[in-house]
Amino acid sequence: MKKINNLIDLYFEGKTTIAQEQELKKYFTSQNINSEHKIYQQLFETFETEKKEKYPENLPKMKTRKIHKKPFKTLIILTAVAASILLIIGIFQTDSYDSYVIINGRRINDKELALQMVQAKINKISKSLESDMKPLKNIDNKLRERLKTLQKTGTIKNKIQHTLDKINIKL
Repeated sequence: MKKINNLIDLYFEGKTTIAQEQELKKYFTSQNINSEHKIYQQLFETFETEKKEKYPENLPKMKTRKIHKKPFKTLIILTAVAASILLIIGIFQTDSYDSYVIINGRRINDKELALQMVQAKINKISKSLESDMKPLKNIDNKLRERLKTLQKTGTIKNKIQHTLDKINIKL
């Protein structure tokens, strides 16, 4: 029984040889199967019935479709031509319209004036963010100082441990 248990363990680990598997099959197809091994009997019997099963030689063949490359090449070329035409139309049409910006409900056609107004808004937002970020910068500086002291402490600890290791002292 011990030998069969070892063979079963090896079988489920995938480490059996063909001879060992044949020994297991012989055991499970015999009449002298231990009650604790009955749960595996059906597994090995299934393998034996599968082995004996024959598949018909005249299986219907699956139909395969041939992919015609020519229509796909034509489609790709036509798509590329259509995209090129749309791109050209888009480039020439954008120049024909007047550019304008609406700021505070006013329509502004002058590009330079619009750029100046946008730049002024960006500068105002930037200054506002700078003043709002000052407290965060102070916190950041304090955290960096504390981290430096922690790093120094870690370095000192490593040096002490290294020294203790050299002189073989364990804490």
